Amino acid sequence: MKAMIPSKIKACTWIASLALLMASGLIWSQEKALDPKADQGPTVADELNLLEQRFYAIRQTEEEAGDVSGEVEDALRFYLDEESLHVLEQFSKIAARVLKLDTGAADRGELAARLALRNQQLDEGFVRRFELLESRIADKYEELETLSGSDRALLLAQIDSMNEQRIRYLEHMIGVVDIRAALNFPAGTLEKLANRSLLNYADERLGSLQLLKAQRKALQSRLKLASSDATLQEALLRAEQLLALDVDRLGRIGAQMQRVGLDTTRLKRAIIEEQTAISLEMVDIDVFNVVVDDIYHKIIRWFTAEGPDAVLRILVFLGIVFLARVISRGARGFAQRTLDARPSGMSQLLRDVTVSMIGGSVMAAGFLIALSQVGISLAPMLAGLGVAGFILGFALQETLSNFAAGGMILAYRPFDVGDFIAVAGVEGTVRRMNLVSTTITTTDNKSLIVPNSKIWGDVIRNYTSQNMRRVDTEFCISYTDSIELAEQVLAEVLAQIPAVLPEPEAVIRLHRHGESSIDFVVRPWVKTEDYWPTYWTLHREVKLAFDRAGITIPFPQRDLHHFHHETENASAST
Repeated sequence: MKAMIPSKIKACTWIASLALLMASGLIWSQEKALDPKADQGPTVADELNLLEQRFYAIRQTEEEAGDVSGEVEDALRFYLDEESLHVLEQFSKIAARVLKLDTGAADRGELAARLALRNQQLDEGFVRRFELLESRIADKYEELETLSGSDRALLLAQIDSMNEQRIRYLEHMIGVVDIRAALNFPAGTLEKLANRSLLNYADERLGSLQLLKAQRKALQSRLKLASSDATLQEALLRAEQLLALDVDRLGRIGAQMQRVGLDTTRLKRAIIEEQTAISLEMVDIDVFNVVVDDIYHKIIRWFTAEGPDAVLRILVFLGIVFLARVISRGARGFAQRTLDARPSGMSQLLRDVTVSMIGGSVMAAGFLIALSQVGISLAPMLAGLGVAGFILGFALQETLSNFAAGGMILAYRPFDVGDFIAVAGVEGTVRRMNLVSTTITTTDNKSLIVPNSKIWGDVIRNYTSQNMRRVDTEFCISYTDSIELAEQVLAEVLAQIPAVLPEPEAVIRLHRHGESSIDFVVRPWVKTEDYWPTYWTLHREVKLAFDRAGITIPFPQRDLHHFHHETENASAST
């Protein structure tokens, strides 16, 4: 019970002090409102008087609060820091108004003298508050190590808000320093504190940035092995947020360092390395030189440490690839010679595909071995190729259908290179074949590239797939000519052509009674390669033989019958 009494006394004291500070602020506002010159705005002297009251109210509140601790202390200190920042801001505004007064104005000298008298008090008060804030931040970081869960998250948020106050202190202090320089005030403790604190805070943020980048890299490496780990994902997100916050704070600190003439090259380089978008104000010749020099030294260090191993790995890779290429060529040549030794065993298409697959397989195996020797893991690559193949399968459906048709042609061999075929509305000699398309040369020497899916989906006529072909022809004689003589002449003509085979026996038959002639069919058998020479020779020799035998090949004829009706003529004449 006794232990609780001091705590209650401290709390009451803090409440009374806080009420006093708030009352002073209220009085300040009321004085402004009741000022008869309110329409014209308060004078510089009035604002300076109110500022002094506000400053002393802060000091009195801090002294009367005593040694409060815990959450009460945190709340009080935070409030006092906010009030102090407000006073610093008002001091800068008042000083700026003094600077705007005419040099010969009577008030200017008096007001400047009053501001000068407050320099020492201002320095002592705000130096103490700033150093106390830095000490509290350090204590909170130590306390952070003992917490977890929501308590840790709340304390981190409090530390972030205190760090924000710290930066605002520095920004307002630099503003006061600039105003003092413009008023020709002597440099005080605030200037030294500002410079020292800026450098210390810049080093602290740079160290935090480097630590967070290392933590992010480690988390990303661990996530590659456990991509579904929610804890690692949350930690990585928190690291990214803290990195963005540090970059923002470094930018603000760098801006204040530039105002007092401090070197900001390191800060700009760190921001450029982390940010994806670079503003013009971040780029100058010094930063550019430092970044280039840093890149150069990183390259030199890499070549010194990793260069020999990298060169060796590249040479091993190139050597294995070159050896695989030599073996691939040898395997292709061996396969080609083996298949050529057995020409009747498979089609030309199957030979070409087999030779290409043997050479390609050897080359692919050598390439994979070369990749494994330089430290590249093949499992992710093969998995990626599988996914890429699945996607390409949907994108290249038409091409894959050509591959499938080429495979069917390869398996069933409806034709081969050199065959004369009719397919897909075209006919000609097959010149080249692959798994995607077939090249056909027409009789008038045109090259046609036909997709295999068109060929396999149509009727294929192969005129040269058999060793023998029958030459189908028709010959006509006049109705007045002898049928026996015509048959004899046709048989003699066939006997005189060497390409006509004795077996199977040629067919000579009277085919039909035409409108103007008697039609015979003549069907001798020849070797496939003799088809067209025999066809042309047969037509020529039959015509010559018919002429010698007096057999006529008639023209198309029509008999016209005219009927005369006498009764119609007689009636017409009357």
